[in-house]
Amino acid sequence: MAQLRKNLLQRLQLNHAYGQLVAFIFIPISVLVFVGTTLVVNETRVAAKSQQQYAAIATLSRYQHTAKLLSTAIDTSPNITPRAENILQSVLNEQYVQRVAIIDSDNHIKLNIGQRRYLPWPTVNDSARFIGPISYNHNTVYGSKIMTNSKGISTWLLIELDDQPLALAHYRILTVLAITGFITLLLLMMCLNFYSRRWIAPLYEIRMQLQRLSADNLDQPITLNSSGELKLLQRDIENTLQRLHHSFLELKDHTEQTEDDLRRTLDTLEVQNITYRQARDQAISANQSKSVFLANISHELRTPLNSIDGFIHLMLRQDNLTNDQNLYLQTIRKSSAHLLALINDVLDFSKIDAGKLELETAQFNLEETIFDVMDMLSPLAAQKNINMAFYFAHDLPQYVIGDTLRFKQILTNLISNAIKFTPEGEIIVRTRLENKNHQHCQIYFSVQDSGIGVSEQDRKKLFDSFSQVDASITRQFGGTGLGLAISKQLVQMMHGHIGFEDNQERTPTEKGSTFWFNIQFDLDQRTQHVQKENLSHVKVLSFISHAATANILRHYLENYNVQHTESTSLLDLFNRLNQLTNHDDTWVIVDHAGDTHTLLQEIRMRYQGHLAVYGYQMALEPNTLSQFHATPLYQPLSRHALLQLLKNQIQVEEEHVSKTFNGEGLHVLAVDDHLPNLIVLEALLAELKVKTTKALSGQEALRLIQNNIEQKQQPFDLIFMDIQMPVMSGVDTTRAIRSLESTLNKSKEFPIIALTAHALSDEKQNLLTVGMNDYVTKPIQIEQLVQILTTWTNSRFENNQTPLHNEFSTTMDSNILDWAQSVKLAANKEELAVDLLKMLTESFDAEVEEMQQLIELEDFPQLEHVLHRLYGATRYVGTPKLQEITGDFEQFISTLRKEKRRADQSFIQETLLRFNELKKVIQHTREAAQKKLSQYLNP
Repeated sequence: MAQLRKNLLQRLQLNHAYGQLVAFIFIPISVLVFVGTTLVVNETRVAAKSQQQYAAIATLSRYQHTAKLLSTAIDTSPNITPRAENILQSVLNEQYVQRVAIIDSDNHIKLNIGQRRYLPWPTVNDSARFIGPISYNHNTVYGSKIMTNSKGISTWLLIELDDQPLALAHYRILTVLAITGFITLLLLMMCLNFYSRRWIAPLYEIRMQLQRLSADNLDQPITLNSSGELKLLQRDIENTLQRLHHSFLELKDHTEQTEDDLRRTLDTLEVQNITYRQARDQAISANQSKSVFLANISHELRTPLNSIDGFIHLMLRQDNLTNDQNLYLQTIRKSSAHLLALINDVLDFSKIDAGKLELETAQFNLEETIFDVMDMLSPLAAQKNINMAFYFAHDLPQYVIGDTLRFKQILTNLISNAIKFTPEGEIIVRTRLENKNHQHCQIYFSVQDSGIGVSEQDRKKLFDSFSQVDASITRQFGGTGLGLAISKQLVQMMHGHIGFEDNQERTPTEKGSTFWFNIQFDLDQRTQHVQKENLSHVKVLSFISHAATANILRHYLENYNVQHTESTSLLDLFNRLNQLTNHDDTWVIVDHAGDTHTLLQEIRMRYQGHLAVYGYQMALEPNTLSQFHATPLYQPLSRHALLQLLKNQIQVEEEHVSKTFNGEGLHVLAVDDHLPNLIVLEALLAELKVKTTKALSGQEALRLIQNNIEQKQQPFDLIFMDIQMPVMSGVDTTRAIRSLESTLNKSKEFPIIALTAHALSDEKQNLLTVGMNDYVTKPIQIEQLVQILTTWTNSRFENNQTPLHNEFSTTMDSNILDWAQSVKLAANKEELAVDLLKMLTESFDAEVEEMQQLIELEDFPQLEHVLHRLYGATRYVGTPKLQEITGDFEQFISTLRKEKRRADQSFIQETLLRFNELKKVIQHTREAAQKKLSQYLNP
């Protein structure tokens, strides 16, 4: 039984044909049966009730007059009640009447006869003439008012009819309906059974046979006893299966053929993979060989460069050189420096390519760093009369954490390229904040120029290595083509992107291009809380002809809440000057354009208050500014310089007097297989009064150290060790020296300084790991030697401090290097003062060389320009003597231009005397700067 029920439920699922058929037949019929039965039962009940009501009304009407007489008789003569009951007995003879009563409206029974007369009667409603039907005690009560007496009391005739006949009729109807429904259900089941055997069963049979089909029996026929449409369907299915069988056989053959082809292809791919694997191994080996080659070639190139640079340095310190000899030496040194820069570019690229370039992280001032780069490159822009502008967004963090050196390298590449490829116009550097959280910030930088632009064909290879926009033999611009490639990889290492935009695509009237990049920096929340300056009491009247600079000045002043008024022309400026008061908090800012002398003269005729002139330092005449009591505001505009100008606050730090280095008493062992390097190193150390012992190999160095120990002589104070030497390398020699030290029970080891030309990022770490203390990169500079000797021979150095007695040694006084003034000119930032001093000293050689050439060519207009540039550079640092000599020399040369005459022999002789005096002062300044920088780097 349970199995039958289960099979039935499975067949009656609505997603099957049988279940759907049952649902479609039985659900509508069941609804119709239910609705019809309900209607029939209700209608028959209502009809029976109506028939009963009509019979009750007829009975009450026939006996109403009799009941009235009986009621009156009972009221007048109570003894007549038995006779009245006999008279009223005829009512009980009516059909279905169970009992009869005459009652008044107070429910007092006057006469009551019948089978259930002991039961009470329902209360009548005196306001009606007829009541009923009233269901009462399983029967129905009807009543009729027969009269109302003078007292208002009504008399009613009530009868109770039996409801059993109605119930029996109701049951008979239900029985008939049930029999009819059963018969209908049997007929439907018979029809359903016929339909199922005729249609549904064959379909299920076809389905089961199709489920039993497989790839092996597709050609077997379907056996089914059917007719009509199902027979046609069976024939179509058999034809389809036959076609499918043939297709399967064809597919099987094709698959076997494909498998054979694939097997042969896989065999070929396996052979190719083996070939590719061998090629990859060869490429990896070649890349490693390339890295080793670059390291070796850097050593081989830097080693002779070290000799060349050292000997040039020694020769330039001689006083008996002729002008031609000095020019030749300067040319050689300049070419050597250019060659070293090219080598550094290639090595930087190789370090990035080998994955050995590591970024250093330190906190730095973002705005000052960007401005330092632009300030360093501003002389190049000034020579081409290119306007430079720099906008620093007010919402940018002041301090960020990152690699400041590599960030400067990226910015320097882009700005220097912009200057190189811009014959005239402007260069604008912009910054903005892209996103920021508590730990990181993404900052966007762009360098826009108005130069020659980049063609559509050249854009695709902009950031490719060793590629240039102009690669022809007649190209106008130099370079290795590595700047942008190195910048791109550095930006990617800093989690950023770099790109290029053509200005004409943004605005058709604009020229040039815009290079942009974004970099992710870390943040230190402790240094981000900077109080905003409020200079609402300051008034500024400005006239800046360069639109970008004027816009930047406007933004900066608005951020400081300065009361700012812009003049649209010089005439407008002069009109406003007449209305301007000479107040301490009032400034007039004008740019350097045209005849500055006349402009300032016109301004001073109308205004005597604070005045600032904006322009490149080398373009501003100091005497003119001093004559008209004007303050310089150097281009590009610095927010810090602007703030200091408006606040008129300058702090002076206490002057520091450094000591003169003297290496007398120091004994150094120099180990190098290249004799010229040893000669250069010995000569440089001799200038510092340091005694040098030379060794041409690691074995000779060990022998000298052992002899020194055996003879109980004073040990070497320091060892300079070349890394790449035959037979016994510098690393092996260092390890041998450290092993020798371990047997001597010495508490202090030899300071060993590596002389390396390798430039890979892990070189220093490797050298420190094997036991070396520090390293010096070739070519060696005397500043590096002073720093190393000061750091690693500090105790001996302090005990042997005596002044040097040669022509170029002098005590550093404030006339040569005024450090307090340097810090003051650097906005009271010592680090910036150090950088400015380094840039000044590094430019000496190139400046002297260029002036030497111009004097020999008698190109005095250009010489005046170079002297003005050098004079402008001296105004960044406190070098009073150099500034004085340079300014006087410039004024002397300018007499030719002012007097419009040609140079005679006496003028040339005076020029040579002044030039020689300038070179001596430059040398004194250089040495004073080296001592100061050494003291700063090794406090």
